[in-house]
Amino acid sequence: MQKDVQGREVAVAFASRTLHKSERPYSTPEKECLAVIWALEHFRPYVEGLHVTIFTDHSGLTWLMSRSNPTGRLARWSLRLQDFDFDVIHKPGERSKVPDALSRNPLQSDESPMGILPEHAIIGGLELRSSTALLLSDRSHVKQLQLDDPVTGDLLRMMETTPQSSGTTEESSQFSVHDGLLYFNDPTSACSVHPLKRLRLYVPESLKNTVLQYYHDHPTAGHLGMTKTLARLKHRFFWPNMSSGVKKYVSSCKVCQLTKPCQRKPAGLMVPIRPQGPWEFVGVDFVGPLPRTSNGNAYILVFVDYFSKWVEIVAVKEATAQVAASRLLSEVFSRHGAPTHLISDRGSPFVSHLFEKLLTLIGTEHRLTTAYHPQTNATERVNRTLKTAIRAYVDDKHTSWDKYIPQICFALRTAPHESTGQSPAMLLYGRELNTPLDLVSHPNGDGELDIDIPYLEQLQSSLREAHEHAKASLEVNHARRKKYYNKRRRSVHFSIGDLIRVRNHPKSDALTNFTTKLVPLYSGPCCVTQVLSDVNYRLRKLDTEEDAGVFYVVNMQPFHTRSESRVHGTDGFLSGCDELAEDLEGGVFPSRYVDSCFPDAANAACDSLSDMVYDVSTGDGASFAPVADFDVSAHDLYDYNCDDARQSHCYDLRPRLAPRVTADWSQRKWTNDYHTNRLNFNW
Repeated sequence: MQKDVQGREVAVAFASRTLHKSERPYSTPEKECLAVIWALEHFRPYVEGLHVTIFTDHSGLTWLMSRSNPTGRLARWSLRLQDFDFDVIHKPGERSKVPDALSRNPLQSDESPMGILPEHAIIGGLELRSSTALLLSDRSHVKQLQLDDPVTGDLLRMMETTPQSSGTTEESSQFSVHDGLLYFNDPTSACSVHPLKRLRLYVPESLKNTVLQYYHDHPTAGHLGMTKTLARLKHRFFWPNMSSGVKKYVSSCKVCQLTKPCQRKPAGLMVPIRPQGPWEFVGVDFVGPLPRTSNGNAYILVFVDYFSKWVEIVAVKEATAQVAASRLLSEVFSRHGAPTHLISDRGSPFVSHLFEKLLTLIGTEHRLTTAYHPQTNATERVNRTLKTAIRAYVDDKHTSWDKYIPQICFALRTAPHESTGQSPAMLLYGRELNTPLDLVSHPNGDGELDIDIPYLEQLQSSLREAHEHAKASLEVNHARRKKYYNKRRRSVHFSIGDLIRVRNHPKSDALTNFTTKLVPLYSGPCCVTQVLSDVNYRLRKLDTEEDAGVFYVVNMQPFHTRSESRVHGTDGFLSGCDELAEDLEGGVFPSRYVDSCFPDAANAACDSLSDMVYDVSTGDGASFAPVADFDVSAHDLYDYNCDDARQSHCYDLRPRLAPRVTADWSQRKWTNDYHTNRLNFNW
């Protein structure tokens, strides 16, 4: 507090804290003294060097602060107070109401909080009691939905108007009405003691998505898989073709697709690179950062020839585009010429304008590996061998690794490679490089050269034989590796326009409490815009329309949407055809779809679908009554997955708004395989 120009006390700041566990046993005077010490130290920037008056409602504090020979804790506190100039004045509590009120806990209200809430707020506060559960528990609303549905409505009205004792059809005996709701009598139920537990509510079409959402998407459902979700639903509900409907709903759940791992074998068969000569394909990569050596080196730049397996390895101080470009000129171009193709990852040194400009000048085609698939670059395997060799020699002197680079490079150049069966030196120079021990094994060079044949001819012959042998060995090695590699892989192909989810590769960050274990495994959806090869695809983000880049097929999974199929069943004739669905929504039925919809009516070149008349019979000769004229839209077509193997295209073409029909029409499994000559189209 301080006084303004008019002499009124004005609050400058408020401060408080709770007592620590060790401070709670203090006596009341000690707690009051502790409050003074903490307040003075807390407001030190304001009160240090000034005379301060402390008002307290505890009269004992004035005596405590005036003790001449304090001991123990009071003595230590007195030393801490020596930095401040202050007086302690007693002010009764009745004259110090504001500090006294602020130092007390707020009073509990005598009125229950539940008493001031409206009645509906109690239900709204129950998270597990969702609006979906409330909807399903409203029997009158569910009954109205059943009556409004063309399938359940007719069956429910028929069951209510037809006495159970009278002759009933075989189908109607499978259903029953309880409390005004239509149920399916499950004959496969294991419960025979309680017949009511065999009843499963017949879900109308308008309620299917609501039920599926509650038993799959809701927190109490846990986004479980198709088997568990279907098992829970079959205990309670029924509708035709439930299995395929649940499978389609679960497989098209966006949350499941982005968060659940793929349980299948990784996609993408091996597509090996087959070089035909030295320096046709060259890989480049940086290794590091490593401990900085006395020479200032912290990285290793590696070049590998795909054909001869020759390596150029150099220690460098930094991994930049300037270093990569200069070393490409000095280590590769100046010694072996310009490579035809250079393969690198998407690191900033290799995608820079400087590096790309250099490759253009020397006539080298730059090929980048796909994101998160370094196996394309053969340099990665050399890096592993290089680090193993360095680890074997440096021991505990981790700042001296660069002095072993020349010797390790020589070892890799002179050792026969498993893929070619020969050393890189032989494939590049037509001879083996001499070592100190060669003076003992071949002291006079006997048998190495034929003096009757010119050296040039011998060298050309040696290189020709070495290259032919290397090509054959590479093919055998590629075939062997491909055989074992493809055993653990599966072939996957995508087309332009396919929807894709891409594998995420985030990194944890402890500072922001971000962990990869809780991050969605996939992102998307993306759309395939270009097929570069059997395993590489260019994708585009659907939400931002931005180019997502090129991805290897192992990081891609198909993305399913709820709008892919407008017909129930995985083999429906509208399944996955968005274009046809849009045409039907607009009232157009293009003739190019006639063959797929009605194979036996191929001569009916149609532009619209209307005034359809059916006279269809089943295999046993039971006829159905003709249906009145009506228009058909995409929402009126349902695939019931007929059990009869002969019925290859089985659909219920009855519109939702069709007039009421008799019980003779209860079968609802229609096929164009029987009496298709009576399937008339009036255009």
